[in-house]
Amino acid sequence: MNSAAKIASLRGLRDVFSAELSRQRDIQTRLERHFALYGYAPVASPILEPTELFLRKSGEDAAARLYEFDFKNRRIAMRPELSASILRAYVEHLQDAPLPLRLQYCGPVFRYEKPQQLRSRQFTLCGVELIGAAGPLADAEILHLACSGLEQLGIQDYSITIGHRGMLADFLQGLGLRQQLRTFLLRNMENLRKYGLATVLEKLPAIYPAFAAELAQSQVQGSATPDKSQGLLEALRAMSEEEAHQAVTDFLASLNIRIASHRDQRDVVDRLLRKLHEDAQAPKLMRALDYMQRLSQLCGAPADTLPAARDLAREFGSDARAIDDLERSLARFADYGAFTGSLQLDCGLQRGLHHSTGLNFELHVAGASGEPVQLCGGGRYDHFIQALGANEPKPALGFAFGLERLSSLFDTGDAPPAPATAALVIPIAACDRPEAASTARDLRADGIATELCIDERSLRRSLKAAARRRIPLALLIGEREREAQSLVLRDLREGSELRIPRANICQAVKERLRAQS
Repeated sequence: MNSAAKIASLRGLRDVFSAELSRQRDIQTRLERHFALYGYAPVASPILEPTELFLRKSGEDAAARLYEFDFKNRRIAMRPELSASILRAYVEHLQDAPLPLRLQYCGPVFRYEKPQQLRSRQFTLCGVELIGAAGPLADAEILHLACSGLEQLGIQDYSITIGHRGMLADFLQGLGLRQQLRTFLLRNMENLRKYGLATVLEKLPAIYPAFAAELAQSQVQGSATPDKSQGLLEALRAMSEEEAHQAVTDFLASLNIRIASHRDQRDVVDRLLRKLHEDAQAPKLMRALDYMQRLSQLCGAPADTLPAARDLAREFGSDARAIDDLERSLARFADYGAFTGSLQLDCGLQRGLHHSTGLNFELHVAGASGEPVQLCGGGRYDHFIQALGANEPKPALGFAFGLERLSSLFDTGDAPPAPATAALVIPIAACDRPEAASTARDLRADGIATELCIDERSLRRSLKAAARRRIPLALLIGEREREAQSLVLRDLREGSELRIPRANICQAVKERLRAQS
């Protein structure tokens, strides 16, 4: 008879066994205790959420990474992160809670991404959310909590990289770029840093097809003698949308001009004004890309990087509020005293999209081959709570550790898993089973992990199987032991044994285990 075909796990998902699982649980427990010392209360959220929750946080780009399905006419996703879920829970249940509100979480998340080393499609995030606290004191608490969390685990040689989303977002806002183009540039800052300007320019026509033609036209116009119409165009561009629409409509009416078209006059004017504003986007895009290139190169110690960032902002006429905010946050972070890691500013660091604001940061360690391994990421998202339907806006920030990546730093390689069982109680004959069961129950009640031998193997085979499983102690019960109210305690690692009174068995097992540790 042919056996059935094996069923393998899905690509990018993996099974976790005792040694690694114990290591992960230990790390989780230590992080949870550490967060609790700072007042962060545990909270849990469902694995399944409405797809819309994650689209609001990260936009349609998030859809490609979601495990998503339709169920009874609803779009449902397995959560790819926990931050959005925690803030959804706040809006739904906790808006009346006193602020600031400190919450911690730990649980599995799912992302449909290309599997790589230290990147699976299911992994565990442990982190915190600080809701209702704005300003440098809150920023500093989160930075310190992340760094001290690593140090509590014994990870000393790490690096923390800090940026501020406002350095780029505020500049793009001030340029007057359309929201779609601002989002595109924010999303592609990392591509510009990694692959250069050419990569971003290649992608730009997909979102702004007229870019090349309009840029060429603007350059020709820039070299020509300005005509009288240019002042009118600039005046219209400076107006709000409603003001510009009214001005054009009134102008046409004053000349008694009617638009000969099958389309509504308001629609035609709207298209004209859209075109007018779009014509001004190409040179602004080039200026934005120039600023982004310069900004991405500002990375290093705060004492050097902050003045350089101020000089760049001054050169491009940008607001320096984000630099001021970052400087204040760093000063308050310093109030916590020395930390074992190294710190650098990276003015081009951009984490997340849409609702990400203010401070953002990452923690790394050197991997086995020297490449940086990211252990943690975090930052501010002050606008997201209101986007989820909160009664009023609330500042929020947080971070999350990748539990599996933390665990990999303590990997013991091919070492066999540590035994979960401390003692195996073996009845010699069937009539010894009641006493064996009673002994196992007493040992467990005293906190000793104990198995009861339930197979029909001989004593010799049972002892051999226990040794192979690295169970350190065996307790033997036969007729002689029952009559004498005693047990035989056999040390399977040393091969020694001694007879112990039944009343003293728990103490004897603990002493033997301590001697072996």
